[in-house]
Amino acid sequence: MFKLEDADAEEMTAHYARTLFPAVVEPLHRRALISVEDRHYTVGYCSIWNGKCNSGMSVSLSGGPDAYGLYIPSSGGMAIDVGSRELVSKPGEGLVGDMSSFEKLTLHEQRSHMGIAFEKSALIRQLSELLDAPVLDDLEFTDTVDLSSARGMQIATLGNLIWQSLTVEDADRSSSAFTEHLLQAMMIALLEAVPHNYSERMLKPASPAIPRRLKRAIEYMHANVGSNMGIAEIAREAGTSVRALQAAFQQFKNTTPLSYLRTIRLQGARGALMDPARCQAVAEIARSWGFSHMGRFAALYHQAFSEMPSDTARLRRRDDP
Repeated sequence: MFKLEDADAEEMTAHYARTLFPAVVEPLHRRALISVEDRHYTVGYCSIWNGKCNSGMSVSLSGGPDAYGLYIPSSGGMAIDVGSRELVSKPGEGLVGDMSSFEKLTLHEQRSHMGIAFEKSALIRQLSELLDAPVLDDLEFTDTVDLSSARGMQIATLGNLIWQSLTVEDADRSSSAFTEHLLQAMMIALLEAVPHNYSERMLKPASPAIPRRLKRAIEYMHANVGSNMGIAEIAREAGTSVRALQAAFQQFKNTTPLSYLRTIRLQGARGALMDPARCQAVAEIARSWGFSHMGRFAALYHQAFSEMPSDTARLRRRDDP
């Protein structure tokens, strides 16, 4: 929790670097002083805050956090520069965005909002679970959500409940598990209510319900995809036997556990090789996705995609402006 009144730009810049992330803070008007107050919590894979900027200020970033941010405003306006676009946040409209792409935030006078930042890996895992499939491309939201709509009001209400669960007196406070489940519900609400590049796929009929232990096994694979794991370890983490796990994969996925894991890894490696923002070598990307033998990786990759990993990387470099 902090409250700064009549601070100059250098003091605010130092405060951000010390408490949040490196940024250059400036007043909206030359030589004006800045007054802000903020209350900030971290719960697992999320950061939750509620703040107010009385004076207005601009915050320039060299690179925002690797997270998706939700802003629920209560007063004032805020503009966010994202490349050639400007996102606008104002009362009545929630804003969802990729915080790693934020370049500059301009908070106008008397701006106040609640914010929740979800680590990208957590939101991607939740999306993968809803799709029952690996997520290969970046998740891209269409930025705003009408908080006066039925879905928007649900998001605003859930945000208030999350905040209340953190700020009530100790004697009345719920467990951390309760808050974590509320945050998971918020991720599902955002993925269902705010349009994004996977929305169409989410509208397709859901797969038949799969056993809980099979879901645990798949979640464990996704969470530890780069680790050297065997079927015995996967079965143990899922709370079942190797034989039962093999039968479940055969019945519900029509494949074996290790074949399913290999598919996740190959698709993930291909997504990384095609990403123009990645400058890693093929071998480094392969290792990060759990392939230790480069010859074996190249053969499996060619079998799956009819081209060599180096060909994919070459096309990425050619298309990268």
